[in-house]
Amino acid sequence: MIKLKPIVSQIILEAELKTYGDLKGILNSIKKNQKKGSIFSKGKEVALDTVLGFIPGASAAKTAYDFFKAATQKPDTKKTDTWLDKLDIDDQISAIVDDTVENGFLEDLVKSIEKESDDTELEANFNMNIKLQDYLAKKYKNRTVSMKP
Repeated sequence: MIKLKPIVSQIILEAELKTYGDLKGILNSIKKNQKKGSIFSKGKEVALDTVLGFIPGASAAKTAYDFFKAATQKPDTKKTDTWLDKLDIDDQISAIVDDTVENGFLEDLVKSIEKESDDTELEANFNMNIKLQDYLAKKYKNRTVSMKP
């Protein structure tokens, strides 16, 4: 038997998570602890618990930082096939980078996302590994981690 609720939720999420305003809707709802509400700007609605269900550990998030921490640590086998998958950090890079440094990166990332205009579209080529590399280079005098092909 096909379960339609997850399929419908996936279709809605793929269609609606397009702008920083949409992403901020998730973060604001988490901050307000409104996990049973709906999110997204400009009249678009989807249940927050549906979104959080795509990322293991995200339903326990109480802050934007908690949400990104869960998203960056999601198992590589758990795919949402949405923009949220771009929030994952490579497991090997994460193992190399000290937790306090990674936490500083996530705090910096949350601040930069909050500064984005709500109407700005989420970058199709967004890459957390590159964002982390840029953060490290800026913070540690051009020292960073890399991935050889």
